[in-house]
Amino acid sequence: MNEKMQFDVVVVGTGAAGLSAALAASVHGAKTLVLEKAAVLGGTTAMSGGCIWIPGHHYMAAQGLSDSREAALAYIRAVSPDGWHNTEEPLWAAFVDYAPEMLKFVEAHSPTRFNPNRDPDPYAEETGGMAYGRNISPAPIRIGQLGAWKDKVRAPTKDVRISYEEVIDNFLFANPKRHMPWLLPRLLWRKLTGAHPRGRALTIGLLKGCLDNGVEVWPDTAAKRLLSEDGRVTGLEVERDGQSITLRAAKGVILASGGFDWNRDMMAEHFPGPVEWTAAPRSNTGDGQRMAAAVGARLDHMDQALIMGVTPVQYEGYIHGEPAADYFLPHCMIVNRHGHRFVNEKQMNIGLAFAEMDPDTGTPAHLPAWRIYDNQFATKYPHAMPNKSVPDNYFTAATLEELAGKIDVDPDGLAATGRRFSAFARAGVDDEFGRGASIWDQNRGGDPDHKPNPTLGTIEQAPFYAMPFKAGFLATKGGARTNARAEVLNQEGEVIAGLYAAGNVMANSFGSKGVGAGTTLGPCLTWGYIAALNAVGVAQ
Repeated sequence: MNEKMQFDVVVVGTGAAGLSAALAASVHGAKTLVLEKAAVLGGTTAMSGGCIWIPGHHYMAAQGLSDSREAALAYIRAVSPDGWHNTEEPLWAAFVDYAPEMLKFVEAHSPTRFNPNRDPDPYAEETGGMAYGRNISPAPIRIGQLGAWKDKVRAPTKDVRISYEEVIDNFLFANPKRHMPWLLPRLLWRKLTGAHPRGRALTIGLLKGCLDNGVEVWPDTAAKRLLSEDGRVTGLEVERDGQSITLRAAKGVILASGGFDWNRDMMAEHFPGPVEWTAAPRSNTGDGQRMAAAVGARLDHMDQALIMGVTPVQYEGYIHGEPAADYFLPHCMIVNRHGHRFVNEKQMNIGLAFAEMDPDTGTPAHLPAWRIYDNQFATKYPHAMPNKSVPDNYFTAATLEELAGKIDVDPDGLAATGRRFSAFARAGVDDEFGRGASIWDQNRGGDPDHKPNPTLGTIEQAPFYAMPFKAGFLATKGGARTNARAEVLNQEGEVIAGLYAAGNVMANSFGSKGVGAGTTLGPCLTWGYIAALNAVGVAQ
């Protein structure tokens, strides 16, 4: 065996979970290799908005806030699906215990820095909820410090150099022109210096930390098969430069390869119905889930995913989805084929409504769905209007009834819904779905200048517009069942020695119903850290 092919820890995937794991393993003395199937590094993380939900983080003191383990766990229990505490409570506790420590570790061993923002918990009124404080995002960072690796970082769908907190804390989407006098110099400086915000910043900082701490990084390398001896995972076979290579991992293999968003068979099995405008990279094909199952791992929560409203955008020669915020604004509603609303358009977990299945057909109950706007929206928020260049993405008509005919929606239902919604908007109270009533609705997105409710506006001025509301997958959240140490479990609930999982390749303990805007990246970073500490034997 070639000495170069022997490692202590091999990590599969270079998103937040993978790079966090590789950094922690290497800092604690392990000879570490991290693999990436794609030619570029960062996975879904690099394409993301970069919001990270971390209870009790060390930036809270500067905000004049305090948090506690008890409050965070009480909140998670209060808002999680019924019965999940029976299996997920140990994982929730591990996340809450390790997340603040992980954040300090990342800052101590990489150039990554974080900024707090004023994102509310989406269920802030529930026990343990906070009106703001638990979300942070990576500060902009210069990509040039990566040297030869700077061209190996995955690009976002759009190269917008505005940070997450600049968008959220200023209600930027409602009136971007107002903020240009102070924002434009920042954007020009970032462009000149090569500084990037959001998920790409997180990738840059973590990758730099890994390289500085001796992690070996192999892009263009596909993990094919886990190797095991006497029930213990000892390494894996990979394909690199057309060659099959055997890698040995003395302390463990950490799967962090992301979801299965682009695996047609797996998606058809676990998410029947149309899947369009996916926001994850096309390299997310369920490799980690497949390899784990092949060595006896139990797969769980395979029907869970982060599903949001997305806007179509060209990315790497294909139409991908980009998370949208237009439906947070006034003068917009979402309807099904009957012309009826079926959800509070403003809620964070809007994907839960789109994942609801018709018990008779086994297909999505509310799809196809449509965003409906009027001329007030087009006048106030022209930057948020549908992209005309994408086929079948833009429809307009003089009346709601005429618009309904163009999009195959019941015309009487749509007209009646428009009248009812407009009455709610004038009163400032949505009596049907409660849009605009919660702390989340009032303080995230929306238009603070619009009265009496920042997210409700009448839909009654011609012309009217429609855009399809696709159920866009940002990340599937099902995979290998793990314990609180990130060790993968078999069908009998026993540990598969030497195998760990972190991020979206594991059975996510929060599932589709995220507890905060950053409950993908927060757990990804934390579980990568937990997996590494246990693999190298330094966990408390």
